[in-house]
This record gives sequence, C-alpha cells and structure tokens, in this order.
Amino acid sequence: MISSYLIIIITTVFVLETFLILSIKRYYYKNMENVVTNQIKVSVDFYNSYLSSSTLEKNIRDNADIFWKNTSAEVQVIDTSGYMLMDSIGNYIPGKIEGEDIEQALKGDIGSYIYVDKNTNEKLLCISSPLKSKGKIEGVLRFVTSLSHVDYVIGKIAIMLIFIGFIVILIAGLISVSMSNTIIKPLNEVTDMARKMARGRFKERIRKKRNDEIGELQDTLNFMADEILKNDQLKNEFVASISHELRTPLTSIKGWASTMRTGDLEDKKDIMDGLDIIEKESDRLTSMVEELLDFSKFISGKITLKRDYVDIKNTIHYMKKQMSLRAARQKLKFNVNVDDNIPLMLLDENRIKQLLTNLLDNSFKFTEEGDTVELTAKAVGNNLILIVKDNGIGIPESELPRVTEKFFKGKSDKSSNGIGLSICKEIANLHGGKLNIKSKYGEGTEVLVSIPISND
Repeated sequence: MISSYLIIIITTVFVLETFLILSIKRYYYKNMENVVTNQIKVSVDFYNSYLSSSTLEKNIRDNADIFWKNTSAEVQVIDTSGYMLMDSIGNYIPGKIEGEDIEQALKGDIGSYIYVDKNTNEKLLCISSPLKSKGKIEGVLRFVTSLSHVDYVIGKIAIMLIFIGFIVILIAGLISVSMSNTIIKPLNEVTDMARKMARGRFKERIRKKRNDEIGELQDTLNFMADEILKNDQLKNEFVASISHELRTPLTSIKGWASTMRTGDLEDKKDIMDGLDIIEKESDRLTSMVEELLDFSKFISGKITLKRDYVDIKNTIHYMKKQMSLRAARQKLKFNVNVDDNIPLMLLDENRIKQLLTNLLDNSFKFTEEGDTVELTAKAVGNNLILIVKDNGIGIPESELPRVTEKFFKGKSDKSSNGIGLSICKEIANLHGGKLNIKSKYGEGTEVLVSIPISND
C-alpha cells in the first residue's frame, strides 16, 4: 500500500516537473524569438523606408553595417534563390541555404527556425524577414543567435525544480508512510477481527480508538458480533424450548402406550381415555412439527403463495366459527366485526387463516377469563385492514420491539416457541403488507395487519 502511494507521488511530481520545465523552456525560447524578431523588424523597416531605392547588392557594399546595427546576433543576407550574399562574421556558407525560416520569408512572412549546428553541436535560433523594393521581395535578412545561454539558464532552473521535486517526494513519502500507518494498523485490526469471527470467536472485540470511518467500521463489527451472539443465544433458547415442548406430548404418548402394553387396564373407559390422550397429543405434536417446517421454509425463502380470488368475509366467518368454541371454553368475549364493502382479493387464503389463527391464539392465551378479544376486518382506502385486539396482560415495553424476531420468546410462562409472530410477519410481507403491534403492559394488545387490495 505504501509503495502504491509512493508510485503515485513520484509519478505526479514527474509529470508536474516535466510540464513546468517544458513550459519554462517554451517561455524562454519564445521570449528570445520575440526579442530577435523585434530587432529584425527594426532593421527591415529601416531598409524598406530608406534604402529600398538601391539594389540589394549595392546596399550590401555601401551600407552593410545597417543590417547588424540593432543586434548582437549573426546577420546574414540571402538572395531570392537561397544563396548567401553576406554574413556579418564572415561565416560564408557556399551553396543554397536550407531553412524553414527562409522559406517563410520568401513567401513574405517573418519565419523562425531552431536547429543544431553540426559542426559546433550548438542550438541556434534563426529569424528571417523579407527585404522588399517597390513591393517586390529582393532577398532575405536573417538573424542567427545561439540558444546556449538560454539552455544554460533553463538547465539551472530544471536542476532547481528537480531538487525541489526530490524534497517534495521525500516529505510526501514520509507523510504518506505516517498516514498509511494510521490507516493500515486499524485496518489490520479490523481484518484480524473479521478472521476471528469467521472462526467463530464472537466474544472478542476491537477497542475503538478513533471517530472516523474506520472507527465506524470497528463499531459495526462489534455490533455484528453482539447480534450474532444474541441470535445464537436466542437459537439455543429456542432449541431448548422446542425440545421441551416436543418432549411433553411424547412423554404422555409413551406413558399411556407403556401402560396399555402391560395389559393392566381392564376398564374400557380408562383405555378410551388413554387412546384419546394419545390422539390429542399426537395431533399437538403434528401441529408443532408442521409449524416448525413452515418456519424453516419461511426463513429459507422457499415459501410460495397459492393465490386465488378470496371473499375475505367468508374467511372471517370461518375464523369466528373455529375460535368461538375455544372462547366459550375459556369464558372469553369474542367479538367479530367485518365490513360488507371489502372486494374480492387475490390472496393465499390458507396462509391468511394461519396468520389469523396465530394472532387469535396469542390473544386467547394471554387474555384472562371474562375479558374480550376482538377480530375486525375492513377496507381502508386501497388496503385490507385486519385487527386482532384484546384487553389481556399486554407485552412489556422492553420486549415489544423484538416479539416478531425469529426465535424470540417472551419471559412470560405462557409464551410459546417464539416463531408464531415471526411467521405472521412473513405472511403479511409475502402479501405485500405490513404487521404492526401496539401494546401496553397490563392493558392489552392490538395487532394490525395491512394488505394492499390491488396486490396483483
């Protein structure tokens, strides 16, 4: 990670310094070109104004000094064929002289050209301008100056910039190492903690040392470990509870089966009572196993709804008939209210019955003799509202947010295996609806299920 930072820093500094050095070089070269261009313009303007009446050859013989009067550069005069007529330092070049600046000047413009002299290996700047007489080009005035001093200055600046770049890389590298250590160390701690959690060591915690994103990540890992331990404890309690609930009917069945096997029961009534108990306990055992299988399907996401158009009023009347006998047996007031304006709905009726059965079972279980349980079905807007309300013992405030969690079992001795409300919530969700619970301990509970009517 540190090496990556250093590569990025070095690359950035290299690119910036290359850009700066090239920009400085371009600036100095352009500045030198402008100086020489201004000088040649003065000489050309003077020639065109005062000497253009004479031929170029005559002016070279009589007034040659006017060409280099305004410059320290080497001055050359070239005819229109590209041959040299004069050189201010006697550096005569035989034959035709090539150069982009000369070609531009012969076209009537000021031309510039930079090249390296093959003999001296010196970089030279050439500026050429046309010499005119009566509007016609007679030849080319060319100023040639060395760029050695300019290159020397640019070189010194480049060395200084490289030195500064090295210092920048060194300082940035030290800062990066320091900063990366402050990031890498806590990240390594987070990684180690994640590995420990992967091996099942959920009781270990990371000590939070900072309040940034890494600190938030550490808090998240600690919170996740807490939740895993909490869920694991709930699962263990759930398994223990289920084991106990399964053992109770099995004990009764085995006890009566063993008694009947001995042949000690001669009274037919005792035998029938025993068989009745075995049948009821078997039914209870079957119901518990089916509920467990349902719960397993719900948490694994393997449940699919078998939807059909349902008249919910008939479903509510069915629930009334089913639960009225139990209400009478427990001496409870069971009131059922259903609106007549509820349209046909696309529902899984068996799952809705399962939901209502679980909710009513809870209300009957936690409501005392003489109290009331109400079942209400109505259409509100585009939603079917199902309400199961009682004035039973209610749910403690500390347990209320968790009663629909998987495996959660309340502290009351009447609490069952902790999966009923979880299944109800899943059924509501599968129908695109919601399940909300309001309760006040000692006063009662209201469960409201909202399902969209147009949910197809």
